[in-house]
Formats: sequence, C-alpha cells, structure tokens
Amino acid sequence: MLELFASEYRPLVQDALAYSICLAAFIWGAGPERAIAAVWLIFFEVTGLLYDGLVEPAYQLETIDLFLATTDVCVGLLWIVIAVHANRNYPLFMAALQLLVVSAHVARGLIEAIAPIAYAVMVIAPGWLQLLLLATGLARHLRRKRRYGAYRDWRVQAPWMLLVQTRKKWS
Repeated sequence: MLELFASEYRPLVQDALAYSICLAAFIWGAGPERAIAAVWLIFFEVTGLLYDGLVEPAYQLETIDLFLATTDVCVGLLWIVIAVHANRNYPLFMAALQLLVVSAHVARGLIEAIAPIAYAVMVIAPGWLQLLLLATGLARHLRRKRRYGAYRDWRVQAPWMLLVQTRKKWS
C-alpha cells in the first residue's frame, strides 16, 4: 500500500478517487458536501490541469511553487468559511489539514534546510486525509438523513437570507 503513495501513479489514483468522491458528494450530498466538492474540483483538479498544460507538470520541491501555494491558500480560506457555516464537524478538520499544507509552504519559504521529500509529504499527504474525511462526512450525512430525516445544512443563515426575510415582513 505504501508503494502507491510513492509511485508515479499516485496523482492518477488520487485524481480518480477525488473525482468519484466529489461526484458522489454532488449526487447524494447536501450544501456543505457540494461546496467542499466544488472547491476541490475547481481549485485542485481544473486549475491543476490548466497549470500542468501551461507549465511542466513536475512539482517544484527545491523552492516554493507559488501557483500551488496560492491555490492552497485560497482553498484553505474557502474551506474555513464553509467549515464555520456548515452544520457538520468534518469540514473543520478538512480546513485544519489545509492550514497544515499552507504552513508547509510558509515553512519552505522561511527555512531552506527542509528536505524536498519532507516538503512533498507535508503538501501531498493531507489531501488523502481530506478525501477520506469528505467520504466519511458524506456517509455520515446519508446515515443521519436516513435515520432522522431532513436536517439543516448550515449553522447560521446567510446575511442575504436575513434581508429577504425582513423584506417579506415589511410587505
């Protein structure tokens, strides 16, 4: 199993797993699952394909890859927003893992003594755990929905929803 993580097929396996879990989230998931899956697909898969088409598809492990670092920061910020508003626990863990990835980029920028393999592990390994968390969160959502029926997706209402409700009261 460990050979899978170090092999040249790791990105293909991870992409196939990501596409299947994100597709399942779009089909059976609710708002938070779909939002997390959309962020994953847009930032990691689509922009990753565009980046690989424009630049040589090898990671820069000797220095910071600014495109990947920027992508990881954007995903981290979006997942924090989703995690704060979602009526689920697993998005908090996904956002925390993404913050670990961002801190790996910061550490690489500050300290040149970090081995390239350590940097690669710090940037790549959390993605596997995030996919596991999304799949587990989706399974738990489906189990909860089957057991208790419909429940709310988000903890708090969005500000624009409060505006819509107050307008209805005035009418």
